[in-house]
Amino acid sequence: MSSPTNPLSSILDGRVKEYLHALHGVEDPLLDRMEAYAEERGFPLIGRASGRWLAWLAQVVDARRVFEVGSGFGYSAFFFAQAVGEAGEVIGADRDAWEIDAHREIYGAHPFSSRIHIHHGEALAVLDALPGEFDVFLLDCDKAAYASTLEHVLPRLRVGGLVLADNVLWGGRTTQEPDQDDVSTQGLREFNRLIHAHPLLDSQILPVGDGLAVCRKRME
Repeated sequence: MSSPTNPLSSILDGRVKEYLHALHGVEDPLLDRMEAYAEERGFPLIGRASGRWLAWLAQVVDARRVFEVGSGFGYSAFFFAQAVGEAGEVIGADRDAWEIDAHREIYGAHPFSSRIHIHHGEALAVLDALPGEFDVFLLDCDKAAYASTLEHVLPRLRVGGLVLADNVLWGGRTTQEPDQDDVSTQGLREFNRLIHAHPLLDSQILPVGDGLAVCRKRME
């Protein structure tokens, strides 16, 4: 899950945003259905601009196996499913069973539904029960836990693979010292410092959506 719901206006001029969006022309109607559902619920999304980056970055590293820490009803999973191809898989988890029910209902018989597997439960517990390495991890969970989540997933990421994290600019709030009780902003600032100093990562932050961190795992 992502929040704030419409942070892009504080990062990118609205006219530029609309211009870039229009260049992509008509896209899969499933995106329209998911966005309408999210608006009805007041459910925050990563958004199409960031989603397109998810797909492109996954393609660049030839990803076939993706794990999402924070899946919701499968909006971001759509973009990864686009990237991994018919033989790939996108695995995620959500604590709320109704999100998984919503995912199944909205996707229906869409071809991507066979590539996406959202489990009911805590994401890291689901990850720990699975074998093997992954090509890409997406962090879109409790912002205060980003740094600890990163350390948890890194051993399961292949060399050359990516950790992607949404909301790292947090509507611009990470540019300022947070209030003492603002644990989300504190956690995101800690995460941003960590990824740029981490000995196993090469990292950049893309000023797209609400800020997308892109971290590539180096050789140990």
